[in-house]
Amino acid sequence: MTKANQKEMANRIKKRREALGFTQESFCETIGLSASSYTKIENAFQRPALDTLIKIAENLDLSLDYIVFGDNRPKKVLESEIINAIVQNTDGEKLLYASKLLAQIAKIIPAQE
Repeated sequence: MTKANQKEMANRIKKRREALGFTQESFCETIGLSASSYTKIENAFQRPALDTLIKIAENLDLSLDYIVFGDNRPKKVLESEIINAIVQNTDGEKLLYASKLLAQIAKIIPAQE
C-alpha cells in the first residue's frame, strides 16, 4: 500500500466516523483501541492491523473493500461489470454453450424466494 493509498483510506475512515457523529475518543472506546493508536491510523502514520480494520469496518458500517480500496459500488453493479467483461472477452460459441448449461441448471435448482 502506498502512502497516498494509506492517506485515502484514513480519510474514508475519518469522514465516515464524523458522519456518524463519533468523536475520536468515543470511537476508540467503541473499537477497543487506544486514542494514540487510532489517531495514528486516522492521520495515516500507521496502518491498522487486520483485526482492527475489521472492527473499524463493522462499527462504521462499511465494507473492507470500501475502506481499503474506495470501491463502494453496489454489489449488483460489480456483478454486472464482471458479466460484461466475460461476455466481451469470450467467443460466441462458448457463450452459447454456457447459456445452455445455465438453462439446464436453472431447471434443476428450485427458485429461491
